[in-house]
Amino acid sequence: MTAIAARRRRRKIAAVVTSVLSVVALPSGVVVGANALLHASGGNSVDEAGVTEIPTTPVELIAVTKHIGEVVSVSSIALLALAPGGHGGTIISIPVGATAHVAAGAAPARIADSFVTDGIFGLKSVVEDLLNISIDQADDVTALEFADLLKAVAPQQVTLAQPVFDTSAAGVATVLEASSASLTPAQIAAGLAASQSGIPESGRLPQVKELWKAIARAGAPVAVDSTGTSTTIPAVTEAPVDTVGYLAGLLSGRVDVWQLSGTLITDAQRNPSNVDLYEIDGGEALMVMASVVPSNLSLASDAISVMVDVPFGSTNIAREAVTRLAYLGANVMLVRQTTETPAEHTVVYYTDEIARTEGEAYSATLGTLEFKQAPQTIAGVNLQVVLGNDFVAFLGSGGTTTTTTPEKK
Repeated sequence: MTAIAARRRRRKIAAVVTSVLSVVALPSGVVVGANALLHASGGNSVDEAGVTEIPTTPVELIAVTKHIGEVVSVSSIALLALAPGGHGGTIISIPVGATAHVAAGAAPARIADSFVTDGIFGLKSVVEDLLNISIDQADDVTALEFADLLKAVAPQQVTLAQPVFDTSAAGVATVLEASSASLTPAQIAAGLAASQSGIPESGRLPQVKELWKAIARAGAPVAVDSTGTSTTIPAVTEAPVDTVGYLAGLLSGRVDVWQLSGTLITDAQRNPSNVDLYEIDGGEALMVMASVVPSNLSLASDAISVMVDVPFGSTNIAREAVTRLAYLGANVMLVRQTTETPAEHTVVYYTDEIARTEGEAYSATLGTLEFKQAPQTIAGVNLQVVLGNDFVAFLGSGGTTTTTTPEKK
């Protein structure tokens, strides 16, 4: 059973779907707006009355590999997440040294290690577990293979603050100079396949991000009307069968890039061998997944499922809200950036009294909440939290909070 199917079964909602939410992603730091998830005209805007569907967001895992003799290793990992409708989307770069979830008592491991032991499908499984998502397709490519897949991409201007080095059987060589230059697909692919032994990945990730951004810039610009609303989106986007299809869909629209951040693990108990191991920011990862691939998220607990509307052009605010909700055990399944002016108060739209009662506990970490009956049902969502200005004021204030419910008229 898929993640979205599990949510629907748990909600026991009506089978008839009358409308579809238009989906775009939170601002990535590259450019803001076109891919902001569930881009609607307002925090409470859905279509006609009834059950509103969350469109599917197909995603592929791609691993760029290199060979040193008979040994094959992974140099770069990314998710290619298509936007609903299959045109454009988001490239999510993941550190190869991110720490994998391992059994109690097992030695710590990097996610890239799973490729060496279990191949691309082992890596797919480990990344799914790390990010709590399902991945539709996985592929590993060498620099030459990736260059061939990108052959239709025109040379892109790239600025690298540091050179890109690669370790091979012959020693260390410079693959790309620190400069601002026009790079061909072959050069971009070579840069993503390069890695230098003994050098922390943290120093390489800024260059990796710039190379993924170069690919993203080859995407076709998409016009958005003056109200910010997107065109009609189908409920189901068929997942491509291979990387050729994913890249074709991705580059047929606007493409954003997100580099998941990681903190070097220096604790001797968690990293006894002192390998180049990084802790992914869980709040950031959840925010990005709920924004970019909501239909692929899995339930993290038996608690209710929550959708968060962020009427601010700040991923920091979104991440803070998501982290606080996850801390309380909520399943944050959906995050969208909305375009209307923020209201004064944070409003929580609930589907039933059970959801409202559970949502009242959120005031401890979100501040003052105003509860209203949801006018529509969104598939797989129990509560819709629309952040207001008072949440921003509440951050760091440590003040006492209350909840309010308007009188029924």
